[in-house]
Amino acid sequence: MTTAATTLDGLTPAQLVDVITDAERQIRALTARQVQATARYAQLMTGRAGGDAATTREIALARQVSPSTGTSLVFAARVLVQDMPITLAALAEGLITERAARDVVTATCHVSATDRARIDERMRREYRRPGLGHRYLAGAARALADAADPAAAVERNRRAEGTRRCTVRPGADHMTFFTAVGTPAANLTLLTTLRRAATDQLRADPSDERTEDQAMYDVLFARVTGAELVTDPIPVTVELVMDEAALLREGTSSARVWCEGIDGGPVPAQQARALVLEAAEKEQTWIRRLYCRPGTDELVAMDATSRLFPPALARYLRRRDQRCATPWCEAPIRHVDHVTPWSRGGGTSIENGQGLCRSCNYTKDLPGFTTTSDTRGRTTLTTRTGHRYRREPPPVLGHPTLPSTPPPTPTARRRRAVHDGYVPVGGVHG
Repeated sequence: MTTAATTLDGLTPAQLVDVITDAERQIRALTARQVQATARYAQLMTGRAGGDAATTREIALARQVSPSTGTSLVFAARVLVQDMPITLAALAEGLITERAARDVVTATCHVSATDRARIDERMRREYRRPGLGHRYLAGAARALADAADPAAAVERNRRAEGTRRCTVRPGADHMTFFTAVGTPAANLTLLTTLRRAATDQLRADPSDERTEDQAMYDVLFARVTGAELVTDPIPVTVELVMDEAALLREGTSSARVWCEGIDGGPVPAQQARALVLEAAEKEQTWIRRLYCRPGTDELVAMDATSRLFPPALARYLRRRDQRCATPWCEAPIRHVDHVTPWSRGGGTSIENGQGLCRSCNYTKDLPGFTTTSDTRGRTTLTTRTGHRYRREPPPVLGHPTLPSTPPPTPTARRRRAVHDGYVPVGGVHG
């Protein structure tokens, strides 16, 4: 039997590029079929128990994405099939990507179906312009939508101002991204003000070796907190999760930091030990240490008999699950609730508790949806179509650890497969 690996062995670089190009066209064609299947499924489930919420959850689980992404996928599929067949055809033909198709749908979501059909016809020419990406296509569709219904565009922009917010997410090298979402005028004002203040500081002190970006961040921190970034302690509680080897010995496993329920991501073991020592010397900073059971990635078990989860048990479940316990959701935990509701005999315990986001907290109550869990937080979600989806919490430190012994030397076949950039499904054997 000829495998894909041997098929690629004798190809020239130019032929390999042709294979990649053809594969991309096939992926886009399959995506178009997936869109059609999604729209058809949503049509068949219209009016059934659970409504749109159950439909979007089922699609999200089938595609292994978050519930919010599932909602977007169902909406986009409906629009593409019903109102924008030209855009769907461009996706099936391989002219545009799935992201471009979804961006066009998002750009036209506030206009009527009639106007959307007009825009779809006008975009036919844009899809055939060579070399243009999703940003251009989304911008072209947005301009057409604004021209089709100026009043709706103004109203949408007005409502969008209500979504302004600040978020934090982990970044590379144990740093985090602090993001401020606001109107262009407001954010440009913030950025300009920070840059001017940073420039003034750097000019006032010629010996200051900070870059402009570093100075801008320091100005932001100082003006928001009222404290200097390096010298002043901040009166907040930082939760530090680390194993006993990293705390008491020279362990190398990274720790994880949390503050007010926000995941700060992993930090090196040496830095974690420094945080503990620093906290002991500062009266305004508290470090709550949550230890792993030696030799495992489990936290110490807890139990309770009350109906509402007490703070300590709720905190334990938040740290165990880390993110929403619904498979592939990964949204921040907003609620700690019972897997089996109290009204159905579910107890307030580790095995019957889980952390969920606001949206997924209602999923287990949808008709036909059931959830089970165990003491380690391994969750099985069964949908109304009988499909089962499982989710196991990541290691309590939020990341894998290196093995204590080096892996065996790969065989010549494995080295050749890795060198060729191809690994068959199931791995390479012998």
